[in-house]
Amino acid sequence: MTGPEPIDVAPLGAPSTKASLSSALGVAVAGLVANGLNLIVTVVLARILPSHNHNAAYGAFAQMVGLYVVVSLPGSAIAIAVVRRSSWWLSRRGNAELEAWRRTSSILAVKALAIFAVVALAASPLIGAALGGRSWIAVFVTMLAAGSWVAIAVERAFLQSCRRYRPLAVNFLLEGGARTTAVLAGAAVWGVTGAVTGILLAELATWANAWRSAAKAVPAPARSAPGSPPTGEIGGDLVASIIAFGMLALLQYVDVFLVGRLYAAGSGRYAAIAVVAKTLVYVAIVLSYYLLPEASIGHREGSHARRQLGVVLALYVVPCALLLGVASLAPRSLLGIVYRSGLLGASGSLVTLIGAMALLGVSFLLSTYLLARGVRLVAAWLVIGAVGAIIAVSSAHGLWEGTAMRDLEAQAVIAAGLAVGTVFVLASRRKS
Repeated sequence: MTGPEPIDVAPLGAPSTKASLSSALGVAVAGLVANGLNLIVTVVLARILPSHNHNAAYGAFAQMVGLYVVVSLPGSAIAIAVVRRSSWWLSRRGNAELEAWRRTSSILAVKALAIFAVVALAASPLIGAALGGRSWIAVFVTMLAAGSWVAIAVERAFLQSCRRYRPLAVNFLLEGGARTTAVLAGAAVWGVTGAVTGILLAELATWANAWRSAAKAVPAPARSAPGSPPTGEIGGDLVASIIAFGMLALLQYVDVFLVGRLYAAGSGRYAAIAVVAKTLVYVAIVLSYYLLPEASIGHREGSHARRQLGVVLALYVVPCALLLGVASLAPRSLLGIVYRSGLLGASGSLVTLIGAMALLGVSFLLSTYLLARGVRLVAAWLVIGAVGAIIAVSSAHGLWEGTAMRDLEAQAVIAAGLAVGTVFVLASRRKS
């Protein structure tokens, strides 16, 4: 009995270095533009939110953004599971089965969002009260927007799996543009509630575009192949990814949380350097949109996607080097571009914290690579690392220099462990 014939489906096969660089760069630029627009919105909102009790209004919006991030967290984990399952079908030329599963998954996402909306409606008054008497309407709309983003992540995962990077980049740009327009317009009309309503409307428009693009993503949808995916794989991928991304989110903000708790009087000045330093993590997140499918497809085909991993890490080094260079020469001037002089007191720790966040970005990319290959021990290592980081950073008692240095040390240990794991995987000859 002969083995399977060579795969000739368009989306599969290792791309050239030039193609890898072009695809990764296109997704990265689109994602960074979208994130840049979100940053601009945050700054502009400080001017257009109601002038009466302005600080409370801006604080309330910050809380809604935090709630959005927490509720939307499962989206990244679901993307891992969807990409891995999709790449399983594609590597076996089961395009018809993948298309059927895509349709089922899209319908399931709609049903899940409807159920979530009912739960969110019931929980919103309680959450609003816990957040200091915030509007339950604003809380409900924010949660609904976050749930919509999870549904978007499902559709984007199909685009990633099929290497449809151009429509993925367009979807990023649409989200950034729609959010900018809708949030600012909503805030001008209805304050914080209007701003989060703008987020919801933008996400719904983004979801519709992602769904249309995903519906055209699967190549040769009539082509079928026998077989069934491994039982329990998607559930295991989902659990490991949720834990891993939860720990990465905690590692991103552990220093900010602890400084706020242990040295509240200096938390604002530390937050100023944190906002600048943590931009590197967002760069890593955007680059992971390209790395995830490439690593998963490579694993299914029995390769390691070394070229794609190398391209992503090389692209990531550039903003890290630029930000570190500028911060080393003029940290106070760099902060002064955004913040008033009263928030520049922690500028001496900026370079250290940028180094820590640069390492966290590396950890994010390596975790994505390993999870895409089904290495679930990543989750356990990140749990250990997060606990260690909390203990280490707490020992600085909230002081800026000590906090940044302990964070740097913890992030270095975590990144080193993931690097060792990645080296072992790259050296392995095992085929998928």
